[in-house]
Amino acid sequence: MALDNRDISNKYNNPDNQRSQKDLYKRDINDYNDETVFEVIGFGKLIYHPEKLVKLKKDESSFPLTATLSLGNYCNHGCLWCSTAFFRESDATSINYDKITNWLKKAKIKGLKGVGYVGNGEPLAYKRFKELSSVVKDNGLSQGVFTNGYLIDRYEEQLLSNFTYIRISLDAGSSKIHSELHDVPDHHFDKILSNVKNIIKKRKNKSPTIGFQFATHDRNISDVEKCVVIAKDLGVDYVNIKPVFDRGSVGDKIKKNTLTPKDFDNLYSKIVKYVSKDFKIYYRPHQIYSEHSSQNMLAYNRCFAPMFGVNIYEDGNIVGCGPHHIVVGNLETDLEKLEQNIRNASKNFDLIKCPAGCRYHAMNFLLHKVLNSEDYAESEHINLI
Repeated sequence: MALDNRDISNKYNNPDNQRSQKDLYKRDINDYNDETVFEVIGFGKLIYHPEKLVKLKKDESSFPLTATLSLGNYCNHGCLWCSTAFFRESDATSINYDKITNWLKKAKIKGLKGVGYVGNGEPLAYKRFKELSSVVKDNGLSQGVFTNGYLIDRYEEQLLSNFTYIRISLDAGSSKIHSELHDVPDHHFDKILSNVKNIIKKRKNKSPTIGFQFATHDRNISDVEKCVVIAKDLGVDYVNIKPVFDRGSVGDKIKKNTLTPKDFDNLYSKIVKYVSKDFKIYYRPHQIYSEHSSQNMLAYNRCFAPMFGVNIYEDGNIVGCGPHHIVVGNLETDLEKLEQNIRNASKNFDLIKCPAGCRYHAMNFLLHKVLNSEDYAESEHINLI
């Protein structure tokens, strides 16, 4: 199958996510609760890295735990809301294999623990994916991948033996909706489900974890329950539900999402019956609330995201936060210098520019409480074990 680097609009809405200070009103989140905190998609896993938390409390530099790699900007799907459409225009580019493998080997020594393949295009379309994932595995790094699922059959062996999780962006419960919103032929949906069925059949001890992601919009919300039923029948471990955010090609190729928090509450009330010991449904209400009001709920004045995870783009640039597009180095930057740059970036992000629904909000709020624990001593009984 030929790779498709389709022609995407040059329009890019509000590239810095800039909003006026007066638009940011204080939101009361004293009762904020992230029910996914100790789930596989949550940030409670920070407790397994106490050395990082100690350094954070001492305001010391710390090398990131995870590197998220964009292996290339080409994709075989053309999702109408693609958040990285701005990066996928006429020229297809891919990451330098020698540079990224050398960097990962050095970063492992420095403290890197895992690699996530997400990026500006489809990770499984990277021609040297097999080699790269083997090198990463041989260096003792955990791996996870976000994929549209169509090319899973090319790398079954590597995915089964080298990966901790595979998350498929399905976004539909029928071939009709999938075809319309991913801009692909109808047969892609059945091929993806077949790929998932095969890899679940072949995995051992439920490893790797397999999840579906459902980016929810007015045009596909009616398909959510169908997707949940399909997932559970296939033996998928979870479905993660989130809203389609107002960025990327939203406004160019699809209208802005108009779903409200009430729509999501009603949706969840219909599908929660499918949850069981072996099947979960995840969603973070703060993403729905903040997207609906076009702002994050900030109880903190600093973003710690780059100190725990950085993004590496196909051009070799290392970015502390994707939405801010702040480069902290590249694949040739000295790692000590990179660590300092990351710490400085964390202290200097302008949170006014933070996009609504940021997935790191839950982590930032958790770390804010760690650093300001006495403020929560009475309300959360933290000194009474």
